[in-house]
Amino acid sequence: MTKTTKKTEEAVKIEDAASAASKVTTKVAEGTREFVRRSAATAKERTDDFYETTNKFNSGLESALTRVAGGYVSILGGIAAATHENVTHALTTVEKLANAESVSEAVRIQSDYVRESTSANIGRARDAAEIVRDMAGESVNMVRENAMKAWPYGQKAA
Repeated sequence: MTKTTKKTEEAVKIEDAASAASKVTTKVAEGTREFVRRSAATAKERTDDFYETTNKFNSGLESALTRVAGGYVSILGGIAAATHENVTHALTTVEKLANAESVSEAVRIQSDYVRESTSANIGRARDAAEIVRDMAGESVNMVRENAMKAWPYGQKAA
């Protein structure tokens, strides 16, 4: 009977150890589940923040691109207007040349035409270059500002 008692005592010890191990495993599993819950919540929060900041950036980018498209249309309109003015000026000069009574008058009309056309076209080119420069600068600044608003990481707190 002593052998049976020893076996029974050993069996009880094994059951107690298994029960204790089961409780430890359950506690570890609960801790693990809590860690996963917190990690998932943090990941969801960061994903929501990223989505929101991406939308802000896209909105700003849309504004910048709309401005660029508007500027492009403005430049095309300016080119059309300049072409019309140049053609009108040339045709007016042709009419004046047709009415010229001497070669010296025709030369003066022609040189006035060249001087006026050159001056007007240089002025138009300068204006167009200024528009392009301003538009590009504004667009770059808009994109930069919107990117900084969308992703404020690395900025010092105010």
